[in-house]
Formats: sequence, structure tokens, C-alpha cells
Amino acid sequence: MKITELHVDLLRVPPTIQLQDAIQSITTWEFVLVTLRTDTGVTARGWSYSLGMGGAAVRELIDVYLRPLLIGADPRNAERIWQRCAAELHAVGNAGVSSLAIAAVDIAVWDAVGKSLELPLYRLWGAYQESTPAYASGLNLHLQGDELAEQLTGYLDKGNTAVKVKIGRDDLEEDVERLATARATVGNKVAVFVDANQKWRAGEAIRRVSALERFAPAWIEEPVLAEDLRGNVHVRSALSTPVALGESLFTRMQFADYIHAGAVDIVQADVARVGGFTEWLKIAHLASSFNLQMAPHYMSELSVHLLCAIENAYILEDIEGGTLFELGLATEPVQIVDGRATPSGRPGHGVVFDESAIERHKAAEAFEVIPTRH
Repeated sequence: MKITELHVDLLRVPPTIQLQDAIQSITTWEFVLVTLRTDTGVTARGWSYSLGMGGAAVRELIDVYLRPLLIGADPRNAERIWQRCAAELHAVGNAGVSSLAIAAVDIAVWDAVGKSLELPLYRLWGAYQESTPAYASGLNLHLQGDELAEQLTGYLDKGNTAVKVKIGRDDLEEDVERLATARATVGNKVAVFVDANQKWRAGEAIRRVSALERFAPAWIEEPVLAEDLRGNVHVRSALSTPVALGESLFTRMQFADYIHAGAVDIVQADVARVGGFTEWLKIAHLASSFNLQMAPHYMSELSVHLLCAIENAYILEDIEGGTLFELGLATEPVQIVDGRATPSGRPGHGVVFDESAIERHKAAEAFEVIPTRH
């Protein structure tokens, strides 16, 4: 089986609801979509994403620099393709736009493998379980009081048994009020995760999270800058609340450093940001050797396959307003019933795109960028 065609598109999609956390508002979703065709008639797709910044660079890296490595390659040699792409882009950095470019290719390659073998990806990787726990995640820092309670009640009405609430307001008492509202709304049996999106320095994170611990948060996510290894170690050692991080790390070497240093309790590797399935599975096995669980960031359509393939799965993130189905790009949602998500049974990743939506959202060669950071 050989790759004979490669197409790369940048999609820019407006959000369907307001999405805000402690450091940014999402004004545009960007998806870099790779379509591969093989000499055996297989058509496969992979994608990565950005929060409105960098998608054009990712598109060009694939279309110009990785294309010569892919045409004529056998997608069944997924590890070989991943390593060649990583080596080719290493001189411009092994993270950020480089890993996002590799991810879109790697996901398409594995989709082709699954389709050629007529197996969904989680079965191809071992099928440890048929479904995985999921939680409702809201980018909801702009909501307070009754509005926040209404959102959380909606999550419970859909059968969710775990929810996530953003924190990181400038006034600590407003975060306290948010957690009080959340706990009063969902009760004591529902897990409440909290996420600060790297808002604080270590000392401030300890002070603020300590003030919230009476509400029994199930984890504190990204309390300080992701690249501040010693700060994250300091926070974890000072708190009783578990620390979740990893969505802003990009390589298995970074994850190894954080795990060895004792900076993390729950590993949140993002399948796009780490370079696709090939690297994500290595990170999951690394975490397993330290008896740590995986709770991947975003990309529920793909993360559900990964979590069903491994023994150290914790929980799937289902971001309200962020799924391909909610954005109109996919024809059906991830199946989540009573707080458990089931991967598609179709070969490959099983995502079916709406072709008309892809055409509508293709980016022009030049476009206006709206800043996202506060």
C-alpha cells in the first residue's frame, strides 16, 4: 500500500458559544485537515488544531516540507513515517507547529492503517475496554452564579457524573463563589475538576487552591506555567489536591522530566500537540510505568480510541462547543451515555466529515486574525 495523493486544508471555524478561560477567549477554531489516498483505494484523514493562531504555518509545513516524505510511503510503516517527519522538522523545533504538523499526518496514517485492516483504531491497539468515563468540560470563566449553575445542571441532565469548572478570576473570592455554586449544584457525589490555565505563579497557586480545597476539587489543572517545572513540583508538594497537566507539553521527553520530578498526578497529553497517536501512546506507556493515569486534553473523537486502548485510562474530556459535531464539521457526535464514551466501530478513527462544511470553512490565502489572549 502506497500513498499516492496528499491534500492539506486549513479550516477556520467560528465558535458556536462563548468560550473563555483565565488567559484567553477562543475567537476562531483552526483545523489543519490532511487527506491521504492510497493505491489500494483507501482515503484517510487526520487533523490537528489551534485556538486561532498558527494554522497557516502548520499547513505549509505539511504541504511543502513533509509532502516529499509521504508520497510513495507505505502508511503501515507508521513509526518510520513519524520518525522521518520528526527528523525533517527537528531543526525548526520539535514542538509547537512542528508537532502539530506531524500529528495531522500521523493521525491520517493510522486512519489508513485501520481502514486497510477494517479495524477501529482502539481494537488495532489492543482494546483494553469498550468504553471510557467522560466528563463535561466548560470554558466558562465568564459565567457566574445562576448562569454557571444552569450550565452545570445541563451537564447533569445529560448523565454526566463529572464536570470541569474554570477558575482564575482576578478576585479570589469570585473563584470561591464559583466553586461554592458548583458544589451546591452538582452535590457531593459528582467530581468537580478545576482548571486555572497556567494563570498563576507557584506561591499564588498554592494560596488560591488552598482556599478552594474545602470544596473537594478532584484535580487542579495547569495551576502555573506549563514550562515551569520547578514551580509545578512546588505546587504539587504543597497541596492535597491532585495536579493535572500536560496539555501544553509537546514531547515524551518533556513528560518524562515532569513525571520523574514528581510534578504531576494526572497526565493530560493532547494527541495533536504531542505529534499524533504514535507519540501519545508512548507517553501513556511511560505514565503507566509510574502508575499514573491518562486524561487527555480535547479531541474527544480521537482521544476516545486512545483511552479505550490502554489500561491506565482515567477520563475523556468532552468540551462543550468544541467537538467537530457541534462545530458542524462531523456528521455525528461521539457517543456518550450516562457518563461513558464509546468509540466509533467504523474502521480507522471513524469520523465522517461533512464535506460541504469543509468547503465553507476553508481559509483563504490571506485572512484577518483576531487576538485571543487577554
